[in-house]
Amino acid sequence: MGRFARPSTLVGIAAPMAVWALHFVVLYSLQGLTCGEGWNPRSSFWAMVALTIPALAAIAWLGLRALRTARAVTSGEPAARRVRFAAQATGLCAVLATVAVLFTVVPVLLLPVCR
Repeated sequence: MGRFARPSTLVGIAAPMAVWALHFVVLYSLQGLTCGEGWNPRSSFWAMVALTIPALAAIAWLGLRALRTARAVTSGEPAARRVRFAAQATGLCAVLATVAVLFTVVPVLLLPVCR
């Protein structure tokens, strides 16, 4: 990622939630197409599960990267404190995005794809 996607930038802070949003849109679009177009529900179920794994991996990577950035800041200068705060905010967004992805995928796992 470029310098704009560091955990200490606004784009970096929003990145975990963007991964969740993309996962949400793709998951429920796939479910809608499965029901509306008559696709194979079993294949769609496994595709939805397979989409969840990289989403969780990306969020975990962003969260760990933020944690490393927050721990690396040792100075007490105002600029360093801002970097640490932004990295901690990114880590918290990663936790929230993980919960959101799991909350989104639970209905896929528990309910039939089409009714």
